[in-house]
Order: sequence, then structure tokens, then C-alpha cells
Amino acid sequence: MSRVVLCALWLFPLDAAATGPLHGVPIQQDTSLERYANDLVGDDTSERLYAVRVLRRRVRGAWRIAGRNNMELRVVEARQTLSHFDTLVAPRCIRQLKVANTRKGCASILGMLETADALDELRAAQHTTNRKSDVRVIQRAIQRIEGVQ
Repeated sequence: MSRVVLCALWLFPLDAAATGPLHGVPIQQDTSLERYANDLVGDDTSERLYAVRVLRRRVRGAWRIAGRNNMELRVVEARQTLSHFDTLVAPRCIRQLKVANTRKGCASILGMLETADALDELRAAQHTTNRKSDVRVIQRAIQRIEGVQ
């Protein structure tokens, strides 16, 4: 049996097997926060929209848990996650307020993160948009941020 395997390996060069794609092997997808933050400011519109949706969902989940008054481990971790979002995602969302299709999602994210640096940009975006739903989300974000100060 081992002679057959050795003969097969000798006849079949190993570099030929390494050149083609591996079919049927699952590829692990990159779902990191950094990836979505980079996609948020990327060139591809569909990736930008997907990144806004994913980031908003993650921020909202952490925001709901962090709003509790107890000091459970889960609440502390959620607050730490929000702090990480504030340093990584908030500056990119502030820049994306000028882009029409990501304005609403980024305004919602900035409101939940209560990013005070975004107030001027949010007010400017409020005056430049014509969509009522965008204006409503931006006003809610401004109210949340001003309520904390």
C-alpha cells in the first residue's frame, strides 16, 4: 500500500496541486470591525451600504445593553465596545455624513455613540438634505448628543 502512495506522489508533482483553487473548502469570511469601518469609506457603493447596516446593528446592540444601570460583566463589555466604536467608527461616520446614501445610518450611529465632535457636521447635514426621514434621524441624533452635554 505504501509503495502505491509513494509511486503516486513521485508521479504527481506537488507544485501542480498547489497552483489550483481548493474547491469545497470553506473560506472564513472577514467580519471584523476594522473591515466594515474600512468598507464604510471605500469606493464600492454596495459595500458602503452593507457596512453602514452592519455597523449600525452592532452599535445598536451594544448601546441597548450598555444603557442598563447594573454593573454586570455584559454591561461593562458593551460600554467598552461602544468606546471602541467611538474611536474607530465615529470619525469615519462624520466624514460620511456628506454622502447621501450613508447619511442616515451614520447619523444614527453617531447619535447612539453620543459623539460631541459630530454636532457641527450633523447640523450642516440637516440643512443640506431634502429627505424627511434623514432629517428626522439627524434631529434625533442631535438631541441625544445635546442631552448628554
